[in-house]
Amino acid sequence: MKNTIRILSTLIFLQAGFARTQEQVFSAPAETHPVQVALYPTMQLVPCDEDIAGVRLSIASLNRNVTGLDVGLVNQTAQTFRGLGVGLANLVWGNSTGVEVGFVNYVEGDMTGFQGIPWLTFWNAANIVRGESVGVQGGLYNQSESMKGLQAGLANVGYETAGCQLGLYNYTENIHGVQVGLANIALKSAHGVQVGLYNGTRDFRGLQIGLVNQTQTLEGLQIGLVNIASEKETLPVMVIANWQF
Repeated sequence: MKNTIRILSTLIFLQAGFARTQEQVFSAPAETHPVQVALYPTMQLVPCDEDIAGVRLSIASLNRNVTGLDVGLVNQTAQTFRGLGVGLANLVWGNSTGVEVGFVNYVEGDMTGFQGIPWLTFWNAANIVRGESVGVQGGLYNQSESMKGLQAGLANVGYETAGCQLGLYNYTENIHGVQVGLANIALKSAHGVQVGLYNGTRDFRGLQIGLVNQTQTLEGLQIGLVNIASEKETLPVMVIANWQF
């Protein structure tokens, strides 16, 4: 099993490196084809610098733009993906719209849709979006530069979040919405609801419910064993409840 994981991991990294070295190939105009069959980017029916609008079946593949059904072990799109991708790894070096079902789902640009494994969202390894996510990420580790929607997993990271983070560890810099987990951290500000063993932020507006609730500025209600609003003029630390409106 360990050898299998090593082989698959190596294949993913080799594919990622191959895509990076092929950036200069994607400058010429592209033709569009309805079907792609591939063993590897250098051994595929349609060249990697052309588009697919239909079905792509592969062990490992790379095309400029893909629209439709994408099934394989390592599915790569150099620019834009639209449709349903099913594989061990779905790697999009541009923007993605649709559904990505895989052990690893990676988007270099923006993602609109779903990343994960439906009904088994805590079993895939990682969903990563370097740009903005609009939709749902479900996996062991979820990360988006900007998140609008739902992240559900063991660890969720959305640097700018509007929506809900549900997991053991939730981190963001700013959130408008809900965090539910063992530890919820909003480095700069949180407007909404935090529910967990530890809830921490700098500026909080809304409701915190937890064992320990901590903020510098408070506009709302804290309910927990220890409630800290460090810049509150009177009674900055209280048990059971703390409030300021």
